[in-house]
Amino acid sequence: MSDKKAKIKNIGAWILQVLLGLEFILAGQAKFTSGDIWSASFEKWGYPDGFHQVIGVLELLGAVLLFVPKLASHAAGALAIIMLAAGITHFANGENGVGPLIIMSLLVWLWYLRKEKAVPLKKR
Repeated sequence: MSDKKAKIKNIGAWILQVLLGLEFILAGQAKFTSGDIWSASFEKWGYPDGFHQVIGVLELLGAVLLFVPKLASHAAGALAIIMLAAGITHFANGENGVGPLIIMSLLVWLWYLRKEKAVPLKKR
């Protein structure tokens, strides 16, 4: 890949990282500041009490890790799994789950863009 293409790819990845990071900061903090709404929704979907807070913590942690280039692909992969589950949850409950699946697609794209720079996970 030429230097110019690599630079454009890096800039595009950073833009995506920032936008997705901000999205997940907002989504994660909403699980705590609008807890009653999220608690009722998660209960309606059949999840245990307080599970919205677990998801909120994971979203906030993932958002922070999206800003670390060597960890961004791992964070994007983990958040993509959460968004896949969110989409399935919405569809299973007769709701529109397209939004979470679009975000999941962007996370998969980010994973692809950043996988070369990722720190390998240790095998046991």
